[in-house]
Amino acid sequence: MSADTGNHESITANYESLIRKIRGSATGPDKVVRYFCLLCGREQPESPSTRCAACDGALDAFYDLDQAAVPETRQGPDPLQHYFSLLPLRDRASGRWGGEGNTPCFEVPELAAAIGVGRLFVKDESANPTRSTKDRVASLCLSRFAELGIHELVLSSTGNTSTAYARAAALFPGFRLHIFVGRAFVSRLNYPDHPNVTTHVVDGEFVMAGKVAQRFAREQGHFWEGGFFNLARREGLKLAYLEAFDQMPVEPDFVFQAVSSGMGLLGALKGAVEYRELGRLGKLPAFMAVQQASCAPMAHAFGEDAERIEPRHVIRNPQGLAYAILRGDPTATYPYIRDLCRNSGGQILAAEEDRIRRARRLLLDMAGVRGCFASATALAGVMRAAEDGTLTPDSVALVNLTGGDRPVAQVPASTTTWTEEGALI
Repeated sequence: MSADTGNHESITANYESLIRKIRGSATGPDKVVRYFCLLCGREQPESPSTRCAACDGALDAFYDLDQAAVPETRQGPDPLQHYFSLLPLRDRASGRWGGEGNTPCFEVPELAAAIGVGRLFVKDESANPTRSTKDRVASLCLSRFAELGIHELVLSSTGNTSTAYARAAALFPGFRLHIFVGRAFVSRLNYPDHPNVTTHVVDGEFVMAGKVAQRFAREQGHFWEGGFFNLARREGLKLAYLEAFDQMPVEPDFVFQAVSSGMGLLGALKGAVEYRELGRLGKLPAFMAVQQASCAPMAHAFGEDAERIEPRHVIRNPQGLAYAILRGDPTATYPYIRDLCRNSGGQILAAEEDRIRRARRLLLDMAGVRGCFASATALAGVMRAAEDGTLTPDSVALVNLTGGDRPVAQVPASTTTWTEEGALI
């Protein structure tokens, strides 16, 4: 790999070098969007592909920042328009906005004092339409897919992403979705039946449902949405952090988020690098990924300084309070999250159930936020980091509370059923 495409050992360095490499490359008014692999640095043509043709690494979109024009103050409510310069859309008219974004970000001094950190800010993503940050994913992904001519796709999730996509498909005509889910997660699919959405229930856990979904996509000739490797997902989640950086009166020293695959944190890193290159941030924060102790394969591997997930780290049929982050096998994504945490000065932590429950009570009592257990897991990570001395009385921490429980547990009534082996029942 050539020197100007970054260091294979550091995804952070790749972001920095690739952003700088294409800066000033625009030769006209048309927006520059170029695609590079985060691992090998090779440039790829624009396409629906989610992985590098050379090394199977994650692709990401890069923009000529000399063209970037993100206003200092909001010009309207639509984040897709406000941050258009930093999104993988060619045309402003392509944006399909579902009313998400503009969520509160505020300081909680009483909570900071109780935990033992200097200043604590929370970004409350439960204020989004489906009470999840994944509403950002659905709007940006469908906007980009429309530009690429993709109107029928297959996806799988633990519930939040699927719920957000189903809502968006009902709002934006012209899309056909095939949503796969493990049986234990059906209650987290909170959307009504819709003619443009087919729900497939797999008699297995989350990772198995994803494998059945990918096989279905191959056999039926449909587009596999890509999960973590869908760059538009990460770019959509990046928007929560760009908003938070703009809303905070000070820069964060640490950023905390609960993770399963970790795509939200990778999007956060991308946004922080872009903002630093634009002069909107003076430094990159340390990124802190948090998992629940009952399902913490990344935290275990990170604690051993393992470069990859080994069989001993994988959790079969994971259980835990935070259903949204019950991924027992993050083999494909762990190297990215390990890299961004290590190279930013952060960590991957595990939080025990009693700490998560206490964090949830503190969020409600001191911040007035009814966060889900995944959101509470992120705050539990702050508590642990304060206790072990990683955070000090001078530290400024930003916690992304990625969602809240949906009080109306509506689920689709019309579903198909599949075995773990991928056979239709």
